[in-house]
Amino acid sequence: MTPYLLIDFGTTSTKSAVVDLDTGAFAHQRRYPAIPSVAGPQGHFEIPLGALRERFLRICADGQAQASLQGILLCSEMHGFALLDQAGQPLSNYISWKDERSLEPVQGQDTFSLVAGQLGPAFKDLTGMRPRPGFPLMNAAHLGRSTSLPSKVRLVSLPCWLAAGPAATAAGIHPTILAGLGLYDPRRGAVATPLLLLLRELTGAAFAVGEAAPASQAAGYWGQDGARVPIYVGVGDHQCAVLGAGNLPGQTLSLNLGTGSQVSAIDGRGAAGELETRPYFDTHLLQTITHIPAGRALAAHLDFLAQVRGVPTPQDFWSMLACVDQDQIDRATLTFGLSLFKSARGYRDGGSINHLEEGSFTLENYLASLLRSFLDQYLEVRALLDPDHRLEPAILSGGLARNLPCLHQLFSRRARCQALPATPVDETLLGLRTLALVAAGRARTCLEAQAIFGRTCPDSSS
Repeated sequence: MTPYLLIDFGTTSTKSAVVDLDTGAFAHQRRYPAIPSVAGPQGHFEIPLGALRERFLRICADGQAQASLQGILLCSEMHGFALLDQAGQPLSNYISWKDERSLEPVQGQDTFSLVAGQLGPAFKDLTGMRPRPGFPLMNAAHLGRSTSLPSKVRLVSLPCWLAAGPAATAAGIHPTILAGLGLYDPRRGAVATPLLLLLRELTGAAFAVGEAAPASQAAGYWGQDGARVPIYVGVGDHQCAVLGAGNLPGQTLSLNLGTGSQVSAIDGRGAAGELETRPYFDTHLLQTITHIPAGRALAAHLDFLAQVRGVPTPQDFWSMLACVDQDQIDRATLTFGLSLFKSARGYRDGGSINHLEEGSFTLENYLASLLRSFLDQYLEVRALLDPDHRLEPAILSGGLARNLPCLHQLFSRRARCQALPATPVDETLLGLRTLALVAAGRARTCLEAQAIFGRTCPDSSS
C-alpha cells in the first residue's frame, strides 16, 4: 500500500480522502462544512487563518491515523489570499474570492476602477484574464490604499499558508494558483512583474509572492510522532477538476459545475474575445469562460420558493429540480436571467424572469424553465469556445452535476453531442490522485498519469 492524503479546500466545503497509489482505491473519504467567515462590512468575506490551519492539521493527523502517509496533495479555490509580514506572521485574515472590497471608494475612487483603468487592455494581455473585483491583485491594492502596510509584505495563497510552518513562508507556488492571484503571465510562465510594480506604486509596499513551481515539488512538510510527510505545491481547484474528470487536450469539452461554473478546453482554439487563457498542467494551457451562474444562482431561486411555501429548507425543490425531464424542458416557456451577482458572467442590472403570461406561472413551468435557462448558458458558451463543435464528449464535473444527475442527459439532448456525467468521487480528488502519481515518480506527466486509473473510483472503505 502506498497511501497519499488528498485535500480540497473548496468554497462550500473541505473534502479529503486517503488514496492507495498501488490500486487507485479511495478510503476514509470525509467532507467538512465551510469555515464561517468573520463578521464584517458588506462586501467583505474573510476567514481566520488560524481556523484554516487548524482544520488542515486535524485532517492530516486523521489521515495519518489511517495509514502511514507518503505525501499530502492540496488544491483550493484560487482567487483568495492573505498578507504576511517578513517573519511569516499574518497581517490579514484569509480574504476569499467572494470579497469585493476593492469596489469601495478610497479618497473618492474605488480601487478596482483605479487599477483596471490604469492597466486597460494590458491586464488581459499580461494575465490572459479579464479584471474582476475579487482578484487578490485588486483587494491587496485596496488594503494598501485603505490601511498602513509594512514596507515589505508577502502575499500568500491558501495552499502556501497551509504548507508553511507557523513562522515560515512556502517558496513554491503553482502557476494555477499564481494565475488565480491575478499576478501571472501564462505565456511567459512567470510572475507578471509589471503588476507587482503597480502594487508597489499604489500601496508603497513591496509585495513578494514566491516562485512558480511544479505540483511535484514539496512546498513544506507535516510531521507527527517522528513522521515527516511532504506537502506538495498546491494547485487550483478548477484545473484540478478538469484533470480529474478525464479531459484530454484538443479532444474534450469540460463543464465544471459548482457554486459557480466554468466551461474549458485544454489547448483550446476558440477565437472569441471573451475567452480567457489560464495555466494548466505540464506544458498545456486552458482556454476557458468562467463565473457562469450555477449553484449559487439556482439556490437563490429555490430558497425563494421555500420561503413562499413556508418550509425551513429548499431541499424539496432541489429534489423536484433533479426530476425535471426532457418533455418538461421542451414545454418550458419562461426565460431566466441568472446573473444575480456582480461577479457573475453577463451581470448588468441583476437577474430577470421574462415571457410571463397568464397561466404560465406554475411551479412545474418555473422549475423546468429555470433548468432550461441554466442549460442554455452552456450552449451559448460552447459556441464561443468550440464554434465548430469538434470537442466531444462534453464532460460534466462538480458538485452541482452530482446533485442533479439528469444534467448530462439534458445537455446532451440540447447540445446534440455526447456528454458524460460527473464521477461518484469529487473530480478534484481524482485530479489530486493523478498529481500524486507524478509526485511519486510513477508517471512523468499528468497525461501519462491520467491513463493509469482513468476516471475509475474504487472505494476500499467508508
